[in-house]
Amino acid sequence: MNKVHNLKVLWDRTRNGEQKSFALLHKALYPDLFRYAITMIQDTDVVDDLLQELFIKFWENRVKIGEITNVRAYFYRSTRCILLDHIRRSQLKAAKLDAMPIAEFEFSNEDAIISREQDVELKEAMIGAINNLPLKQREVIHMRFYQDLNYNQIAAITGIRYQSVVNQVYRAVQILRETCVLSNIYAA
Repeated sequence: MNKVHNLKVLWDRTRNGEQKSFALLHKALYPDLFRYAITMIQDTDVVDDLLQELFIKFWENRVKIGEITNVRAYFYRSTRCILLDHIRRSQLKAAKLDAMPIAEFEFSNEDAIISREQDVELKEAMIGAINNLPLKQREVIHMRFYQDLNYNQIAAITGIRYQSVVNQVYRAVQILRETCVLSNIYAA
């Protein structure tokens, strides 16, 4: 039995009121949804609260929601909606989202070895470049490379056309390449 079918079976059982199936569904989906959500809202407490609220709504409205053919895509899409609603409610402006701070790292003494210094600088440049991407590009990059979703899955989750997803990923990769090349030029 494949993973997609298992999720569908768990959802069907959840609709019938099986709490154990819902708990298994939560266990199967929550970690990936959390990793996805944290790319949009970089506050673990807020993300955790929003996802818990989402799962509560799914449980309370399980009968109204009815049958879901692609459970993973449905949960991703729902997560995306609650995240965007939260961002709107919090009146975060696109400029603020595009200017998110670079994540700080603590490096051990071993990481300070000169042979690894260039790798560290490249990682920092890449993180900074990803955080400076527009929200939609940051979102599709995360889904494509961190969640390992294909373009069709990303299109289903985000509600944008397949070709737009391909274009967004292409543009984001181009920006990341340019940013990293420029940072290497200025560092030399």
